[in-house]
Amino acid sequence: MPPGAVRIAFSDPPPKAQPMVPYNVEDHYVDPVPATDVWAVYLGTRFSRREELYEGFTAPEKELIRKELRRIRYLRQCLTPADRALVVELEQAHSQWREAASRRSNADLVRIEAELARADKRRAALLSRNRAILSRVQLWQSQVYTDFQQQMSPVSYISGLEAADDSVDDDPRKADYGYNGWIIAFDKGKGGVTLEHPLCHGKFPHQKIPMQKLLYENNETPLKRARDKNQLRYFHLQANNMKWVEDAISRYYGEDGSSFEGHRKSYQRRLYQHSTSKGESNTEKLLKRELWHGQERGGVDTHMPPHSRQIRPRCAIVPSPPWDGDSTSGGPQPHASQDIVLFMPYLHWEIEKRLTRMTNVMRETRRRTEQEYELERSAKRRGTWGSVVERAAMVARAERLNSTISDFVGDERVRRSRPWRPQSPLGTYLWLASKLYQLIDEAADWRLIGEHLYTQSPLHVRRTLEQYSCWTSEDTSGRDRQQVVYRGTRLRNDPEAIPRVVMVDQLWLWILDENTIVTAFPRRWGRNKPDPSAVHRAIRDHLAIVDKSQVTSIYDLALIIIDECSKVFFDRTKPDLRPEVIDIFSTTISNISEKKMEAYSRFGRDVKRMNADDPLQTAEELLRKSINIKFEWSVLMEAQSVIDQLQIMQEIFTQQITVMGDFEKALRAMASDPGRDQEKVRSAAERAAALIAEMKLRKSELSGLEKRAVDIRGQLRELLDMKQQQSGIIEAKAAIRRADKSVEMNRSIIVLTVVSIFFLPLSFFATLFGMNAQEFNEGFMSLRTQLVYMFAISSAVIVLSLSFAFSSWARAILFGSFRLSHAYIAHKMRRGKPKQKNLNGASAQTLREFMIAKQQEWEMQDNNPVGLASGSRLPLHIKEDEQKDKSGLFTEIAMARLWRRRRSE
Repeated sequence: MPPGAVRIAFSDPPPKAQPMVPYNVEDHYVDPVPATDVWAVYLGTRFSRREELYEGFTAPEKELIRKELRRIRYLRQCLTPADRALVVELEQAHSQWREAASRRSNADLVRIEAELARADKRRAALLSRNRAILSRVQLWQSQVYTDFQQQMSPVSYISGLEAADDSVDDDPRKADYGYNGWIIAFDKGKGGVTLEHPLCHGKFPHQKIPMQKLLYENNETPLKRARDKNQLRYFHLQANNMKWVEDAISRYYGEDGSSFEGHRKSYQRRLYQHSTSKGESNTEKLLKRELWHGQERGGVDTHMPPHSRQIRPRCAIVPSPPWDGDSTSGGPQPHASQDIVLFMPYLHWEIEKRLTRMTNVMRETRRRTEQEYELERSAKRRGTWGSVVERAAMVARAERLNSTISDFVGDERVRRSRPWRPQSPLGTYLWLASKLYQLIDEAADWRLIGEHLYTQSPLHVRRTLEQYSCWTSEDTSGRDRQQVVYRGTRLRNDPEAIPRVVMVDQLWLWILDENTIVTAFPRRWGRNKPDPSAVHRAIRDHLAIVDKSQVTSIYDLALIIIDECSKVFFDRTKPDLRPEVIDIFSTTISNISEKKMEAYSRFGRDVKRMNADDPLQTAEELLRKSINIKFEWSVLMEAQSVIDQLQIMQEIFTQQITVMGDFEKALRAMASDPGRDQEKVRSAAERAAALIAEMKLRKSELSGLEKRAVDIRGQLRELLDMKQQQSGIIEAKAAIRRADKSVEMNRSIIVLTVVSIFFLPLSFFATLFGMNAQEFNEGFMSLRTQLVYMFAISSAVIVLSLSFAFSSWARAILFGSFRLSHAYIAHKMRRGKPKQKNLNGASAQTLREFMIAKQQEWEMQDNNPVGLASGSRLPLHIKEDEQKDKSGLFTEIAMARLWRRRRSE
């Protein structure tokens, strides 16, 4: 888009000015994915050429352009004050960039002229193009160019942008504002055709219709039951919204007022019984409990996280309801057709930043819903249920519809302390323009979540692999960032890398009256513009080139839809941002194998070192290394993560194969019905069998990757076992060496024992005869008395020592006696010093007498440090820095605390 497009897109009608011829240069960049609708072509055209392009459009195409411009204008008007500040900042950045470019244009022109004089023919063409652009840049600051720029504004050549047209525009107060449904029509024997309808725009296979017109325009909607079996119709809803599906089926049968209350509420399940009475509508028969709400897991009543919601995989046949008047007409009755209901999970992907914003929107919606619930409960307790709840619901709805995406992702911007911001004027302008584009692009998605996430027929949001597997976990953001695909696409040395994660989506498909298909599956977050990686885009591209002989029945069209959903990661023909999942997993497994070999090499080097000069020291060092298994454990955990993710993906393909097996059985059962075209149904059954074989091949490719990862995991476990066994061997060898040393020490002890045995009797008798005893050398004590004292005291010491060493009870008595003695002595010492300055044990009277005496002492001093007046009473008002007396023990706070305590006593 040329400069100034954002700034002047919706300005007031410009005044008359002298015409200025626009410069014509070819675009240097060509989009590899061509636009498929009028709005995308209009946005992709150079700003100066849009008026000419618009004049060449048909009347419906012009109305579409006006409608989209009014929608953008409405969304810009609904911005919050913070987002309006973003618009002002964008205007300032735009002006600064234009001023900077104008200042540099003269110098750049001189440089280009010099290069043009010596450039070759190929480079001269590019330099001539740049010279033409810079010549116009020199005029940016002139009034003539400003008037010319205003003349190119859409309001100068498109009328009717001020007021909305109710017959064309959607109601912006509804949550589905900005969503479109898709329509594809096939004529048997002719191929794809463009459906001629006043509400549809575009051409085959890229026809769209506003969601509000498709679901709620009772008279003119193309979603109606048709008897024509020669035209096949395909309607697509861009979200797994149960409310949209119920409204779409009701609109198909032309019914209003279908009720699903008995299907939804858990407390009514035991009271609800399925019946086929005349009061049950065709919509209720098709969406009966066992094929709709009964198949739902993690509904609103379960208080589970939003990502826990899933329609369980299944394929079933439901008899088509009869046409009105068929039972009473006398003509021949057509054969009884059968409808098919199919629910199937499939793999897709999302950019990590967009996933984070979607998660923030769901968290904010949950917080607001809980606040509404608490308000309802409090109002019910106060007895003001009706008025308060009605007012709260109106306020909450207004907040959801009038809020913007910044209300939900604002916390993310606050959490970043220093977010990246470009420094150049052009970079700043483009960066701010992209942020404003993001707000408008994601408006439809966050409005849909805010309105339908917690209803009785809720919205089923997209899920990551971890959310699909651990669907009861509240927060899986940490584990989502451990995905193999996320780590493979998040290259730290590549600043332009876009981290992506694997998602699990749901395909809901209904085949009605053998000529109509209704599907519902989600698009990527915030993808309002054409998305080349979208599943429905792949379906449209496939149908655009398919031969008319390949789509002969409605079942062939259903198989194409199922195949495109199943092969998202196995279709390598799409040049888009989808991750190469198989290659990423193969690369990761190869890296894990390399780390495994490194771990084996480390272990082998340590084992070889056992033959060194000091075998015992080397063995002990190897033992310490064997205990440290940090590296091996990290590699093992990485391998286990790869295995878990591959198993989850294989489980999804297993469910797909099971559902397709039931679908094939249903087709073969219908092929035996003589009232149908058996050849076409039998051909569809064979194609279904071929599709099942392809699904098995895709699963086997994942299984082969898992087998490699499992083998690596087994080898790592064997390595850990070998390290443990080696540690045991080393410990055994070390124990043998220590036992040998113990034997040597025992021999030395034996020698010492022998010597002791020889000298011990000699020492005893030498000591005995050397004693001062009356019997030996006229001592003052007899030998008998000395022996009695000696053995008695020795026995007492030995007994006490053994008691303290082996009896906890004796130790407790000893330590308790010591503490009691210490406390008693300390108490006696305190009582012996009654004039001690610690007054904790003093009475209130004693404390007061002490404080009065202390005050008198301070008053008699010549140099009064605390500044007491002679008439002051107690020193409780002294400042904190003057509270201490000379001893530094008594403060105002301590004295006041003691005074209050003694007075209370």
